[in-house]
Amino acid sequence: MGTRLSDSRPLSIFYGYPAELVAQWCAVSVATARGWKEGRRKPTRQALKLFALYANEQVLTPQFRGFRVRKGALVDPAGEALSASQIGGYSMILQFAAELARSSSDGQDRARYYQLLERLQA
Repeated sequence: MGTRLSDSRPLSIFYGYPAELVAQWCAVSVATARGWKEGRRKPTRQALKLFALYANEQVLTPQFRGFRVRKGALVDPAGEALSASQIGGYSMILQFAAELARSSSDGQDRARYYQLLERLQA
């Protein structure tokens, strides 16, 4: 005999996420998040929206504390705005600089490149 599928409930959208993370993302207690995961409680629409934003990686992580998004640009804490194309351009410039550093014969360019990277990561 096989398993009866009629007794099964649809999977919760929270399936695969620890209750602690659901609670953090939705700004609720862990007990409430567990209730949602177990189907004992029904989450609010606002909680579902918050969860979806985090799950779809549409919320800035703590490393971006002080940053905000305004009119399609990422604005740093100093108020400087960066467009998506500028951010892509910076990435391309760093890749180009890395290639120049790799092909450098004297090693000084390589050292300068790594010094630059250290500054950017600080």
